[in-house]
Amino acid sequence: MDSTRTLPPRKNLTPTRISRQFLSPLQVLLQMGFQRHRAEKALAATGHRGAQLAADWLLAHVNDSTLDSSFPREYILYACPYGELLQRLEHFWHKSLKTCGWNGAHNFMPHVTMVSFFKAPDECSLQLAQTLDQIVHQEVDLKNSSDGFTLEPYTSPNFMGLFVSEDNASVLKQIALQYVKEVSNAIINDNYEQLDAIATCFPWCTNATNRFSVLPKNMQAISLEPHVKSLHLTLAYQFQPEHFETLKQLAEEIIDPNIRALWEVRLYSRDSRVSGKQVYKVIYPYTPKESDELELRIGDYIYVDEDGAENSSDGWVEGISWLTGCSGFIPINYTERTAETESWTLHKSVPLFESDPETALLHCTNSDSLSDVELLNYDVASTVSLSSMATSNNQDVKNQNDIYIMRHGERIDFTFGNWISMCISKEGKYERKDLNMPVTLPKRGGYPDSFKEDTPLTNIGVIEAKLTGEGMALKNVGIRYAFCSPALRCVQTCHGVLSGLGIANEVPIKIEPGLFEWLTWYIECYPDWMTSEELINAGFNLDLNYTPLISKDALKERIHENCSQYYQRGFDVMQHFLRLIKELDGGSVLVVAHASSLDTCSRQLTGFEPRSEEAMNKIMMKVPYCSVVKLQSNNTLWRIADSPVPCICHSLNKRFDYKILINTDE
Repeated sequence: MDSTRTLPPRKNLTPTRISRQFLSPLQVLLQMGFQRHRAEKALAATGHRGAQLAADWLLAHVNDSTLDSSFPREYILYACPYGELLQRLEHFWHKSLKTCGWNGAHNFMPHVTMVSFFKAPDECSLQLAQTLDQIVHQEVDLKNSSDGFTLEPYTSPNFMGLFVSEDNASVLKQIALQYVKEVSNAIINDNYEQLDAIATCFPWCTNATNRFSVLPKNMQAISLEPHVKSLHLTLAYQFQPEHFETLKQLAEEIIDPNIRALWEVRLYSRDSRVSGKQVYKVIYPYTPKESDELELRIGDYIYVDEDGAENSSDGWVEGISWLTGCSGFIPINYTERTAETESWTLHKSVPLFESDPETALLHCTNSDSLSDVELLNYDVASTVSLSSMATSNNQDVKNQNDIYIMRHGERIDFTFGNWISMCISKEGKYERKDLNMPVTLPKRGGYPDSFKEDTPLTNIGVIEAKLTGEGMALKNVGIRYAFCSPALRCVQTCHGVLSGLGIANEVPIKIEPGLFEWLTWYIECYPDWMTSEELINAGFNLDLNYTPLISKDALKERIHENCSQYYQRGFDVMQHFLRLIKELDGGSVLVVAHASSLDTCSRQLTGFEPRSEEAMNKIMMKVPYCSVVKLQSNNTLWRIADSPVPCICHSLNKRFDYKILINTDE
């Protein structure tokens, strides 16, 4: 009897399985019971990053009185630099704010405006983003600008900026002009009653009037006269005259317009209620005590009228919450002014000049397939077989080009609390009170107070690190370079991993202060790390020839960085590592830092936008000690892959009190 039999095809497949697999985020929200106009508004407000994030937005805005209003969002198209030029611009932003106070440029990220604000209905949001992606990738010729943009400094008593050279400006104008044509064909002709005359947003488009001559009469009534204006990146404006010389000197010292700048085109949108208001970031939480007060949550932004903020008689102003859409009175001293762009939604980010292999390797486009609420450990198929590699073969180690980012091991302060007062006497003598505490402490300046914010590992933490290295060795993982946060717990962990791999003497540790965790957590108590000499005396093998991207002093100047800037710092540091490794003929990299680093150092490298503070905190809660994430490259993009290193799981072992056995009861 034949053991095989042909399976007949089914005419009608199970409809539920098919439909659920191919449902769009809008369809999912409609199936969840949300009204169409609310679902479309939520997807537009969250940049179409998935149904889950949109549903969370709707739940947060349940008490928003404008939830059912038909106010369209306002969109804007920017060209934004990244890489070394962005770092210098942000440094100038920070220095100028600290030295001369707020000026108009501080209200926005560094950018070149390609299209000014225009309004579009929520149902068009996704199409606006897709159109931009298609234009940059298919329509625009960038061959003549492959070396980047040439920027020309300009200074006057009331304005400072960098102007894009005419040859390069034509590239950006080409993108924007093509964008207005595509958007007008797809959207304006169908939705002209809801969409502003988009041609008015292109001040340098001399043929804009002819392009829209076929629009309905009520649209033609809108003035479309162009205003010639050169494309530029603003450094400072609306500043006090007495600050001119100081700002000019800062710009000349910090910004080098000849740096080859990497650029990307970004489509942002904002709540129309932001127009004409100032944006304040919540820095202290507040629970309302009166019915007309607004709850303040760290990570939220508040829209405040300019007059209200400046003329408040009692320190209370009325504001609108970015997080919930609700309005009420807030104590203004619980917030601080921040750039308006911090509250905007990014819809699309498309890099330019991807013909450059290094640029293609170090930067990748925003992906629409995954939402911000998905877990960090998203798995993709591995393209490299590690089983054929051996760490003893130096050529094989060089051929491995993966990145391993890991958190440090168990820290003593999280395990024992105020361990310094428990174990260190007034005379400075250390005595361990638990076998999980280190036998001795390394010698360092500022002892013992310097250990408060720069804590060592427990003995379990040391074991966790070495076990991780041994696990890597068993899976034939070859590490050629090791980068590490300056925190003592990270240096100990990195040394332990390299020891487990058997290469602690061959692979020196490169200390990179830019890998340290979010500085917001250290505003009141900035850590005093051990010096290189102190670490070497403690037995660690350091690479003294390594020049960090961000020095310890430069890092301290970023003490007020926001969450997005923290993500950008992690991305910039990873790009720096990749450039360095490329110059040294490749090899796999070990990066030892903090719980949040697994996300901040991989998020943008793998094509996603930075998470919000709330989303980052959720991720951190799921990253235990010595967690490892592996990144793989297919020569164009980086992706998170299955880690060959097994996890380390162990149960909580509480302190034992022998007196329970002396209890005479029963």
